[in-house]
Amino acid sequence: MRITLIRQITGKELVGEFEQIYGSLKRLENLYKRNPENMKLYSDLDDWKYFKEHPDEIIEDAKDIITEKLTLGKLELELLDFIKHNNPTSIRDLAKMIHKDISIVHPRVKKLEEEGLIELKEGTKRRKIPVMSYDKIEIAV
Repeated sequence: MRITLIRQITGKELVGEFEQIYGSLKRLENLYKRNPENMKLYSDLDDWKYFKEHPDEIIEDAKDIITEKLTLGKLELELLDFIKHNNPTSIRDLAKMIHKDISIVHPRVKKLEEEGLIELKEGTKRRKIPVMSYDKIEIAV
């Protein structure tokens, strides 16, 4: 099964992500000079330079996940929808929103995170905040 996660971001947001990954444009240029065969570095460098000059341009960014073991049932789809549209503050909060027991929701959320469909960010008091930063998910079987 191939899952494509699609999000729309601005050039400015992409440049911000590059700054988090590489630190600075100069550092990325130095990394590429040391490893000119690395196409990811080349692509990121090219994108950084372009979107630095075009910060308001909208980009459709896609990430592919290939998996044999993921099963998306009704509950998983409901979880993804609630995470995307309701911004729960924790996994427990998400369970309350969908009127399910935390013991049912928690393992499903962990599975969605392991597959890369959502992220669990650190919250206050060691809470894990489920976040889905994609606008669209396409599934090909």
